[in-house]
Amino acid sequence: MTVSYFFQTLVTGLSSGMVSYMMVAGMSLIISGMNMVNFGQGAFFVLGTYLTYTIAASIGFFPALIIVPIIVGVLGIFVEKAVRPLFGKNMLYIMLLTFGVAYIVCDAMVMFWGYSIRLMTLPKALSGSVALFGIRFPMYYLFMITVGATIAFSFWFMINKTKLGMMMRAIIKDREMASCLGINVNKLFAIMFMVGTGIAGLGGVINAPITGMSPKEGLSIFGNIMPILMIGGMRNMDGCLPAALLVGLVNAFGAIVLPQYYNLLPAALMVICMFIKPNGIFTKKGAA
Repeated sequence: MTVSYFFQTLVTGLSSGMVSYMMVAGMSLIISGMNMVNFGQGAFFVLGTYLTYTIAASIGFFPALIIVPIIVGVLGIFVEKAVRPLFGKNMLYIMLLTFGVAYIVCDAMVMFWGYSIRLMTLPKALSGSVALFGIRFPMYYLFMITVGATIAFSFWFMINKTKLGMMMRAIIKDREMASCLGINVNKLFAIMFMVGTGIAGLGGVINAPITGMSPKEGLSIFGNIMPILMIGGMRNMDGCLPAALLVGLVNAFGAIVLPQYYNLLPAALMVICMFIKPNGIFTKKGAA
């Protein structure tokens, strides 16, 4: 492997990891704050991709970059309202409901866009390549990394440096105590779900020019992000980014070194990490 090919593969792995991070970050927020697993997260990701096909064809890719996450986030609010009566009951009920939501979203996409796999062309402004240190990198991959890093910083800033984030941390730490202190828990749940699904929708926008997808992939894509959740820690939002980047790099280099085992690598990495540290290798010592 040449030096230029190594760095090109590195950029590919980082960009792929950033897209996965956008799904996992929202999922981790929902798990940590609401103590529920949203099996519809993958469907919202694919919905973001298909909405991008339609909106970008009408008004361009960059407006879609803003509009699509808002649409998907608003839809997430309605799902949270449907799930709310099940809070405090058996977790299985919520899992089944969100899985049912995933089926509804995927079937709705089939009604509007059909079963065919779609792939949009790269935006003209991002279709070229950039030379860095004598090596040419696809401009769109660098754009993906930049957007992912921006979202990661914004997410960290919101959680750690804002009043909204302070209330979210309070709910994550002790929901009942936060409610007694006057925090509107139901309102924050809606915001958490909106942010979580909106980020997944943004990931779908970024993914639209890279990977062709069919509507039914919204039912299976959750399995692709499960290794990242387990490696980073199910309730550890800080572990999402390093875990997503690790899996992205393993996928990128694994496709070259071990192409025959490419599909097994993320799951194998998850199993190894769970043997080493079941709570997630990026979970701080003493954290659950």
